[in-house]
Amino acid sequence: MPFYIVSILLPVVAIVHLVRTGRDMRWIMLIVFLPVAGPLAYLIIEVLPSFRNNPNARKAMRKARATIDPSRGLRAAALEYERSPSVETGSRLSDELTNAGRFDDALKICADARTGVFEDDPKILLAIARAQFGAGRFTDTIATLDYLRKQHPGLRAADGHLLYARALAESGDPQRAVEEYEALARYYPGAEPRVRQALLYKEMGEADKASALFAAILKDARLAPKHFRRSQAEWIALAEREK
Repeated sequence: MPFYIVSILLPVVAIVHLVRTGRDMRWIMLIVFLPVAGPLAYLIIEVLPSFRNNPNARKAMRKARATIDPSRGLRAAALEYERSPSVETGSRLSDELTNAGRFDDALKICADARTGVFEDDPKILLAIARAQFGAGRFTDTIATLDYLRKQHPGLRAADGHLLYARALAESGDPQRAVEEYEALARYYPGAEPRVRQALLYKEMGEADKASALFAAILKDARLAPKHFRRSQAEWIALAEREK
């Protein structure tokens, strides 16, 4: 884009943002008289800090970084693990490897980290279950999570519980999966378990139960705070399509 167009657009965008967000109007002078440096200074000083403090903005930035450099998280986790091998860094690296589709490598990292007093650490067991699920080893996933529950009966891990229900559904036990989704929905901080439960009802041929649950999800979403609707937009949209 030619420099003169940038020098026109940047100040306009910066001033519109400034006015809409009610920031210090003294910025206008700097933006007008320094049409490139002024808007950039405004962006760095005023806009970027607010992005860091906004959960939705942070999520959007993480997605953007992942799109631009998909292996960034994996490189960072591998370097962290190399510097300081531990249950924390090992489970993080395993999850990054799982996200990259490198399930055997993820399981190997877990095996290396799962030693001594950390053999039954919940973070490692959850990382193993995620890698097994990613590899399509649903029976192994269920066995790992059953073992986790046995070793840590008081642990409440919403993501692990969701993985357990999904593994049951994938392994051909939809009725148990429905029961787990129903139990999970009582404390899970999002709409995903209920949407998955409704989808499973649909697959099982129980259209009335599916429709009723989709309707309940959409009603609750309408009554929920705006931040919930934003964070759960993907699942709410899916419920709307499938109702």
